[in-house]
Amino acid sequence: MLAKEYRLSKDVDFQKVYKKGIILFSLFFNVKYLENNLQNSRFGIVVSTKISKKAVIRNKNKRIIRNIIYENLTNISQCFDVIILAKPAITTVNKEKLNQSFIFMLKKANIYHKMQQ
Repeated sequence: MLAKEYRLSKDVDFQKVYKKGIILFSLFFNVKYLENNLQNSRFGIVVSTKISKKAVIRNKNKRIIRNIIYENLTNISQCFDVIILAKPAITTVNKEKLNQSFIFMLKKANIYHKMQQ
């Protein structure tokens, strides 16, 4: 579960990212991001009824995406608002493939930086 400070929840924030954000496309989801003036990055997840008419499937996909974000949170740069827009292909693939695609998209946006251990 993502902590509240990492969630994008207000409609105003979503609209700002939708209007001014930069979009990247992939097979499983699109990523819109915009720099913010906060101490941490915030994430919003959109899984529409185009994915599935069943709320159970949509919520399962949201939980998978939230888990991927949570696992990679230490490697994600601060000061970004990110919206993840799921595509129908997300239901046909496993979590590892989604994780690889998510990391690839964030690297493309210069948001993901692997921390040295």
